[in-house]
Amino acid sequence: MTITIRANPPENALRYTATAEGHGMPLGFSQPDGDGPDPHDYFDGALGGCKALTLMWYARRKQLPLVSVDVDVVRDAAEERHGVYKLTARLTLNGDLTQAQRAELLAVADKCPIHRLMTTTDVQITTELA
Repeated sequence: MTITIRANPPENALRYTATAEGHGMPLGFSQPDGDGPDPHDYFDGALGGCKALTLMWYARRKQLPLVSVDVDVVRDAAEERHGVYKLTARLTLNGDLTQAQRAELLAVADKCPIHRLMTTTDVQITTELA
């Protein structure tokens, strides 16, 4: 799959649109240089979205009474320049769940593909001129 990133009209050189599977996503800088969302927002959002989707898929497969999942991803980038980027995913599990089911879903949340990609995979990036 290829995600395209294209500049918006020339009057706003710091605004871009990323397109994935036919869906456009605005991309820019966060405040004060722009009005975002910035690339960090998409990185963080990918984690939260993956956790929510993974939990819903798992709950349906296991026939757990999970109605929906709300995720708040809290970023602490204070030490990013020193190689530490901290994310906290706060899950709200909506549904008539037992404590055991809630614990099971919490364990599953850390197995979502993006969590694993961010924490256990050697991501190799090549940058080249077209």
